[in-house]
Order: sequence, then C-alpha cells, then structure tokens
Amino acid sequence: MDRWNQSYGFLLGKVLQRLESKFAEGLIPYEINARQYGVLLFIEGNPYSSQKDISENLQIDRTTMVGHIDHLETLGFVERTKNPNDRRSYSLKITEKGNDVLDSRWEFLMKTELEVLAPLNQQERQLFKDFLIKIWKSL
Repeated sequence: MDRWNQSYGFLLGKVLQRLESKFAEGLIPYEINARQYGVLLFIEGNPYSSQKDISENLQIDRTTMVGHIDHLETLGFVERTKNPNDRRSYSLKITEKGNDVLDSRWEFLMKTELEVLAPLNQQERQLFKDFLIKIWKSL
C-alpha cells in the first residue's frame, strides 16, 4: 500500500479539495467563496455575533475575517451594528439578501456533497458524518 493511502489527513484533504472546488463553481455568480458561505451560515445561526466570536468559532484568522466581513457587507449580505455592550466592536446580522444566497446555495451544497460522497451508501454517509462530528466536537 502506498504511504499516501495510509494518511487520514491526506485522504480527508483530497475529498475536501474536491468538495470545495465543485461547490466553489456554484458560488461564482454570488462573488463569494466557500469560507465566506460558511461565515454566512454561522451568522445566520448566531445573529449579532462579533467578528471575534465568528473568527474563534470558525478558526479563521482575525485579519482574514475582517476581509470576509468587509466583502460580505459590500455585497449586502451582512450588516454591522454597534455592539451596545462594547462600543469597540460590532454585531453582525445577516440581511434578507444574505438569506437568499444561503437558501439558494444550500440545495446546491447538498447536491454537491451527495455527488462527492456517491461511492458511499446512505448508511455509510451517515456513519462518516457521525465520525466527523465526534472528532470535531472533541477538538
């Protein structure tokens, strides 16, 4: 067996690379990338979070996060409002336009995942997801 077939990181990375490249194609008309879509998903589920909270939860460098939020705000997908508890920070809220992007691309994301995971049956896909969740929650 080749060494690369023995590395979980390499194999997971290759699957993720394929998933992200296919999903990125469907995001081109919206002028965002997969990471920015993930930021929108986080804000949708955690309205009025600060950039710092999002950065920490999604493990995105704070400087990079500023760029993502600036871009999403320019596109009209998120709104910044002053945090009433900390005047030095902003709270973020997804806009109706941002929700439309999430909704329209969610189905595409699910379809893309099914295509990439097509070699697995339903039970295997669920087991794979359960394992990933278990690992992620332990980090």
